[in-house]
Amino acid sequence: MAGSQTCSACRGRKVRCDGVQPVCGPCSKARRPVECDYTNPAAVPPGPKGEYLKKGAACVQCRRKKKKCDAKRPFCNTCKVAGREKECTYDEVVERTLTEALFMRTHELEQRLAAYENQVSAMRVPQTTPHHSHPGPVASSSRLPDLGSVPPIAPQGPMYNIPQALNALFSHISAPSPTVDLHSISTPAIPQGLEEFRSVFAEHTRQCGCVLSGEKLQAILAGDVTGAVVHPSFTYIAQLLGCLLWQVQRHIFVFPHTEYEQLQLLWAALEDADPVTEIQIRYLLAIYFLLKKHMEEGEEQLSTAVQVALRHRLAFPTGSDDFDPLAMTEATPQQVELISTLSQLVYLDRCSALVFHVPTRLDESYDDGFRAVSIFYPFTAKTNVVYLRARSLLLLIRTKAAAQEWASLSLTAHGGIFAPGRPAWFERYWPLLEEVSAHATAIEAETLRATFYGDRAHGVALKFSLVVALASKAELHWLLHRDHAESMQRALDTVMEVVGITRTFKDNDFILLDPLLGLCWSMIAKIVLHVAKRPALAAGMSWNTALQTIDVSARKLGHEMPFMEEPLRVISDVLRVMEGADAPQ
Repeated sequence: MAGSQTCSACRGRKVRCDGVQPVCGPCSKARRPVECDYTNPAAVPPGPKGEYLKKGAACVQCRRKKKKCDAKRPFCNTCKVAGREKECTYDEVVERTLTEALFMRTHELEQRLAAYENQVSAMRVPQTTPHHSHPGPVASSSRLPDLGSVPPIAPQGPMYNIPQALNALFSHISAPSPTVDLHSISTPAIPQGLEEFRSVFAEHTRQCGCVLSGEKLQAILAGDVTGAVVHPSFTYIAQLLGCLLWQVQRHIFVFPHTEYEQLQLLWAALEDADPVTEIQIRYLLAIYFLLKKHMEEGEEQLSTAVQVALRHRLAFPTGSDDFDPLAMTEATPQQVELISTLSQLVYLDRCSALVFHVPTRLDESYDDGFRAVSIFYPFTAKTNVVYLRARSLLLLIRTKAAAQEWASLSLTAHGGIFAPGRPAWFERYWPLLEEVSAHATAIEAETLRATFYGDRAHGVALKFSLVVALASKAELHWLLHRDHAESMQRALDTVMEVVGITRTFKDNDFILLDPLLGLCWSMIAKIVLHVAKRPALAAGMSWNTALQTIDVSARKLGHEMPFMEEPLRVISDVLRVMEGADAPQ
């Protein structure tokens, strides 16, 4: 019999209740079991209210349907109750747009305040013209330029004229950490000068392929442009690339004039740079233009760096003819810098050929010199992140070549794994597998060391190298999955290890990662697809969740980096096939 009461479930969902007991009509027709309770709401003490959500924090579905959302990840409770977990997505651009609007409004008010204060100062200070020379810009004492609508002209003198009142006004605001979550930013952080940009660059030097001595890093952080310790071009590239990274991390681009000025100063300082310095500056500029999506300029800088190395015949340092393995000496700081410079150059050259499908510029002699470093300087080869990253790439290239050869043998040869042609292939396969496994183990040890001591930027660079090495390892093991169950199991274990590392990447980590990561994720996705088609292998493992982790990470990387279309297409196709297989028939 219908009553006048309303159950708690219908009251919470704001649905008309027919009052039938013990279970009302709407609750009996719900998609999922609900507790139909007729407790008097007045008798229940009110619970503590949760924190108010920030604007734009609710999921897209709840915001579109104007429903209450708790903004939990990976899906909110509202979508979970409705059985729409897959449709629960979050628009990360909403709050970024709001933050950017507030930031721009803040700078507009700054400019108006500066104009008023300049007028007052002009009325109080006598109009005198002091006679003095204009020294070159010194970065350590520079302030940020005015962000008004000034046409981009070459600097004719000091451009740093923000009034002291503005700096005092925002002196209480501190810049958030590069790893801070976007939703925790409530007030835009305004940098006080170029020193903050230099600090951002110094934090990511190894990710950018620079391994400088502590003395040089301190000179860069101090803004030294005298050339006594470090070449002035390093200070200018630190301020240029650091300024861009600062803006990319916060998704706010309001310092174009600062970038323009530092770029002009860099071009002037680069004219008298030594070959090693010029190569480093050139490939740092290539990274700068890549982040700005200026592909032609970045390609030109990388080509120039290669030409400098070839013109000056730079080579990896090696030992003398009377080299004694038992009496090895460690590399000097100058040798470490040269090894890092050429390793990064080899990495960028081979990576562009693999990902961007362009011809290589450096010949195989650089590969031979690269391998010789591990013999003459084993400690540097095991601890230098730039060298480790380049070695991961070279091993990946050898792995893909071995996989292509195995595929061609599988099409032409008959008789199993010992068919004609395959014994010779196995003679190259086992040493390569051993080398890849040892390399991955070495990177893992360095990654644990970096993360233990809180060096996050270093840890992210090492994790990138580890994912590339593990992708090669998984691919090599998977080649034998039809004939060797142990190799297949090792491949699956390595795949899950890659997924576990991928989960640890934060949103801001994708800024300085590489499109090469997309290629590695697509290799992992193809293995997952084969596993999902075999129920005996898929039992007990959440392969769909693993693939979704890779898909989300690949999309984040594609948002920051170009040339991710092909990996994203491969991963999306694999995910679509798996979702179709999981759908009820």
